[in-house]
Amino acid sequence: MRIGIVGGGAMGLLFATQMAEIDSTIVFTKTVEQARTLSKQGITRIENEQKVIHCIQADITEQIDHYQLDLLFIAVKQYQLPSIFPYLQQVSEDVPLVFLQNGMGHLQELDRLMHRHVFVATVEHGVLRTDLATIEVRGRNRTNISAYCGEEKKLSPFLNLFEATFPFVWRENPRAMLLEKLSANVVINPLTAVLKVNNGELITNSSFLKLAETVFAEFSAVFQNDVQAAMWTNVKQICFKTANNRSSMLSDLEKSQQTEVEAIVGYVLNEAKKKEVDVPLLQTLYWMIKGLEKKSLH
Repeated sequence: MRIGIVGGGAMGLLFATQMAEIDSTIVFTKTVEQARTLSKQGITRIENEQKVIHCIQADITEQIDHYQLDLLFIAVKQYQLPSIFPYLQQVSEDVPLVFLQNGMGHLQELDRLMHRHVFVATVEHGVLRTDLATIEVRGRNRTNISAYCGEEKKLSPFLNLFEATFPFVWRENPRAMLLEKLSANVVINPLTAVLKVNNGELITNSSFLKLAETVFAEFSAVFQNDVQAAMWTNVKQICFKTANNRSSMLSDLEKSQQTEVEAIVGYVLNEAKKKEVDVPLLQTLYWMIKGLEKKSLH
C-alpha cells in the first residue's frame, strides 16, 4: 500500500512518521524547500527525550497526479482546503480520502468531491513542528474517524494495524464526532492563545478553569440539543493528556501565521447568530484573536 499525506505541518508529519512504520509513505508539501528537506533528511520525531528519524518520500502538492496512491490523508488547515481541492480532484475517485481538519465548516465543501470513500477524523494528539523536518510529540491520545460517505471496511483492515501504536476509534456519526472535537477546540485554542499558556494550565489554574467552563457553557447553549455531559469530561481529558502542548492557535500566533479562529470560533458564532444565542465571552475571544492575528501578520 502507498500512503499519501497532504500537508507538512505538525500533524501531517506525525501521521507520516506513523504510516511510514507500516507502508511506503509520501508527504505532499506546499513548498519545494520543505519537500527537498524531507526527502533528504527524513522526519525527526522527538518524544520522551528520544529522537527517531523516519525516512519518507516528499514532493510538492502540484505533483500529486504523478503518483499512484492507495490512501490519502489531508492534513492542511481548514482555510487551506480551497487551494488543495483542485489537486484532490486529480486523484483517482477510488482512493479513500481522510480529512483531518478542525471545525465543521468543511463538511459542505466535501460534497464537491466525486470520490467514493471520504472520511473525516479528529485528532487528539499534541504535536509541535519546530522546523521543516522536526516535530515534538507532547501528548498522545487517539484519532477518531467516521465515514462521511463510503464504507468503513475500505479502511478498517489498514487502520487495525495501528491499534497498539497509533489508535483509531471508529465513530458512527461524523457530525457528532466533529462537534465533540469542536467543543474541545473552541475551549482550548482561543483561551491558550490569548492567555499564552500550555493546554494543561486551563485545568490546573482555577481562574483559567472558570474561563474554560464559561466558554463551554456558551458552546452548550448554541448546540443544546447535541451537547452531552461527557463532552466536558472529554475537554478536560484532552487538556490533561496534552498538558505540555501549546495549542495550534497559540503556535500559529507565535509563528506570525494565520490561525483557524474562523473555522473554530467563527463557526460557533455564526450558529449562535442563527439561533439568537448570546455568547459574549466567545465573541470577545474572537475579536482578541483577530486583533492578535492582525498584529502578528504585520
